[in-house]
Amino acid sequence: MKAILWDGHKKINGELVLDKNRIQFLLADFGKTDLNLDMPYRDIKEVNYYSLYQVTISGVEIVSIQGKHNVFIVEDPQSVKKDIQLKQFIMK
Repeated sequence: MKAILWDGHKKINGELVLDKNRIQFLLADFGKTDLNLDMPYRDIKEVNYYSLYQVTISGVEIVSIQGKHNVFIVEDPQSVKKDIQLKQFIMK
């Protein structure tokens, strides 16, 4: 699904892929670099909703067990969060 990686100031367009065992973010503009996110579901500590400018829920924040926070602006944050949590549950 199309997604935007958001750090609060900058946005990076790409594709969020929820595979069977991992979540990946593939950059749209930098496909030949090593900047893509590739995280097994077991490395995700929590998934939260993200409100852009504190207005409405517009994305998900994925917190890794290493304490890193990645925010993705997506079209249907509720479905993305539910899907990630389901896959985490299955992986346990």
